[in-house]
Amino acid sequence: MPELNNRRIAKNAVMLTVRMLVVAIVGLYTSRIVLNALGVDDYGIYGLVGGVVAMVSFLNGTMGGATSRFITYELGKGDSISLKKVFSTSLVVHVFIALIAIVFAETVGLWLVNYKLVIPEQSMQAANIVFQFSVLSMAVSFTQVPYSAAIIAHEKMDIYAYFEIINVILKLIIVYLLLIVDTNRLVLYSALTLCVSVGSAMFYRWYCFKHFQESEFSFKFDKSFGKKMLTFSGYDLYGNLSVMVYLQGLPIVLNLFYGVVANAASTIGTTITGVIKGFSWSVSNAFVPQVTKQYAAGHIDLMCSVMCRSIQFTAIMFGMVAIPFLVETERILFMWLGQVPQYAIEFVRMIILVNLVDYLTMSNNRGIHATGNIKSISFISGSFYLACPFVAYAIMKFGAPAFTPYLVNLIMLIIVTFIGLSIIHKQIPAFNIKTYGLTIFKTYSVIIISILIVELFKYSYASSFPVSTSDFATSFYIVAIVSIFGIIIVSSLAYSIALSKSDRAFIKEKFHCAIAKIF
Repeated sequence: MPELNNRRIAKNAVMLTVRMLVVAIVGLYTSRIVLNALGVDDYGIYGLVGGVVAMVSFLNGTMGGATSRFITYELGKGDSISLKKVFSTSLVVHVFIALIAIVFAETVGLWLVNYKLVIPEQSMQAANIVFQFSVLSMAVSFTQVPYSAAIIAHEKMDIYAYFEIINVILKLIIVYLLLIVDTNRLVLYSALTLCVSVGSAMFYRWYCFKHFQESEFSFKFDKSFGKKMLTFSGYDLYGNLSVMVYLQGLPIVLNLFYGVVANAASTIGTTITGVIKGFSWSVSNAFVPQVTKQYAAGHIDLMCSVMCRSIQFTAIMFGMVAIPFLVETERILFMWLGQVPQYAIEFVRMIILVNLVDYLTMSNNRGIHATGNIKSISFISGSFYLACPFVAYAIMKFGAPAFTPYLVNLIMLIIVTFIGLSIIHKQIPAFNIKTYGLTIFKTYSVIIISILIVELFKYSYASSFPVSTSDFATSFYIVAIVSIFGIIIVSSLAYSIALSKSDRAFIKEKFHCAIAKIF
């Protein structure tokens, strides 16, 4: 039985984590400046209009999942000829889908922006300009999918870390320009963001051309692979369409009942959880290609091991970063934003919990997608996703609070998680579902217990310091103490409860080696 390349996985995890550290620092800083420069209304409009364009992206998500799966699968089999055919076929399909998406956005999308969404009259022209820039950015991202999939399949995660230095510089330049120019900052921000997206896409394409033979520019369409990919995508279409409605429908429901202020708070919550998720997702992404590769090679035990380790380290990393945001939300938002929009505190907490559960659904989906048999998971779980915004809308008609859509979201995801476990057990009989389920139970027990302990610590110690709108130093001190305590608790509980004996032995070995090198 072959062994996992733990060194490569560890290296990729470290490089992706470093990348996300840079993203987090710059992202939190620039988000505060952008919010202050644009104002709450324009900030909410940018997130809302961008969400309308993202509704079309379900087409991209559908084919993107197929592209990533088939490229990784052929790499796992070691068939270079088939790999080249898959890449060329996926490129042709994505160009075609980009054209369809543009037509859809310029008809249905424009209608939503101009006639259905609650946008101040004086901001309508800017909103339409932002919409057009977002459509262009979307088209670029569609044709970018095969190249991104190739980099991930080849496990060249470090390329993202290296290129992030350039992205950071460009984002800081955008922020600087927002502060010094005297023009419509909303339009300028969206235009400059488009330029960064295009530049990023061009770089990744150049890298693929130079390093991966299968990515040579070609518009050849292989009917055999095209049929397989389109069949896979056809089953996935309903699921992705449902997820699109669920992701973009919730902000629209918020807008209908609470206006752009709620959208601004939602954008802030999504930004924070995006940063938090980025740290843990960096670890998770280092495992992703191995799930499909091990399945393609017939190594089901190794596939199970990869999925168990992925959910362990992903959730633990998420807990380390997220727990301080859960228990000290008000202080953190004050330090970050200065002015805290209405609804932001409860939104941040709810979205963090939603993302914590979403890791389970994503992990299950990776195992199911590796098999290529996604019909059941797409239809069953997709129906739950599709129901989410409609259920939230119905409840909010009776005066439910603003966080209701995220509570409904959380409940739906818990249900989908159990459905996914059942489907994995049915489709891969050799998969050790008992071990996988026990890993999930132990890992999430650690997170729940850690939250309770840190909450108790907060009320016994940190609560003696009041939240002040002027004392930044006190807030920073308390957040730092709570964060350090949270990391210690999560690490200690994870080591003693969640990790296996072999993982504990591996950590001990690496720790002793590090100490020996220092002393």
